[in-house]
Amino acid sequence: MRIAFDLDGTLVPMFAGQFPVERIAWPMRAFAADPLRIGTTPLFRLLKARKHEIWVYTSSLRKPFAIRRTFLAHGLRLDGVINADLHAQASGARVASKYPSAFGIDLLIDDAPGVEMEGRQHGFAVLRIDPDDAGWSRKVVDAIP
Repeated sequence: MRIAFDLDGTLVPMFAGQFPVERIAWPMRAFAADPLRIGTTPLFRLLKARKHEIWVYTSSLRKPFAIRRTFLAHGLRLDGVINADLHAQASGARVASKYPSAFGIDLLIDDAPGVEMEGRQHGFAVLRIDPDDAGWSRKVVDAIP
């Protein structure tokens, strides 16, 4: 299964203290542009062990290399990265703020109610995770067959 995660508000806090973040050794912090939500590393390792592909799908203009570098600093390898530029190229006329079907993504994990609504309108699967949900990673695991 190909699973994509949003960044801002889902895996990366939009402001300091939005949710707890993982700590990494200081030398690796130099390579991580953003902190990752606590629970990301064990969740991604579990999903990889179960042979799922893990992607990032962000509406930001962060460069794919910078996103990959952040995850590599945590010991995580992404299978794919979609940013706003790649989204625009693939979707042509803006169908929705995100359109995972264009990239073969089976499930999108996002914090935005609007993306959840677009999923219902355009027929793609979205699991909405609230930034305040301490049990967010369990919800992800439970949603994946």
